[in-house]
Amino acid sequence: MLFLVLLLVLAATAAGVWFQGLWSAAITVVNMLLAMIVATSFFEPICTAIEGVGAAASYTYLLDFIVLWVLFAFTYSILRGITDMISSKPIKFDMPVEMAGRSVLALFCGWLMVVFVTFSLHLAPLNSASPLGAFATPASKSFMGFAPDKMWLGFMYSRSRQALGGAPFDPKADFPLRYHDRRVKYSAPETSLRFQR
Repeated sequence: MLFLVLLLVLAATAAGVWFQGLWSAAITVVNMLLAMIVATSFFEPICTAIEGVGAAASYTYLLDFIVLWVLFAFTYSILRGITDMISSKPIKFDMPVEMAGRSVLALFCGWLMVVFVTFSLHLAPLNSASPLGAFATPASKSFMGFAPDKMWLGFMYSRSRQALGGAPFDPKADFPLRYHDRRVKYSAPETSLRFQR
């Protein structure tokens, strides 16, 4: 089931980006990647801060997933608005370059979205230890063995240690294990959306 969902995400994203043209696709790649990095880096601190306020303090299952996607959408919208203002006129390319470039970048954007969606499924409150038939164990690989979620975790870990220069993301490499345990607890019949970290 997950394979079909991710294939649909890949196709829909790639098609949407392809019809924008090469120049817009190049801008989309940069904006999408930066928005995903920001969302992944800051969703946990923001959720912890929200929980500290009190009103949503016990809705951790739902909060992580919502904050991740809202933060991604907000960051992408701001970046897209800025880049559209800076680059209001698209650059024209020769037709072979245009067609090849937009196709490659559209597929890359589709793959980025697959990676991010798969990563976000770890956080999703789907009342199942293996959402959409994936992640039966923390070491499970999805999407024909490519394991896009693990690719994103590895990328975030390496960037946070090197390029971003801050505290490493998931320093103990236990993100899949932590969220697998959380999904198991959430799928128990007596559990609601409430869960304390």
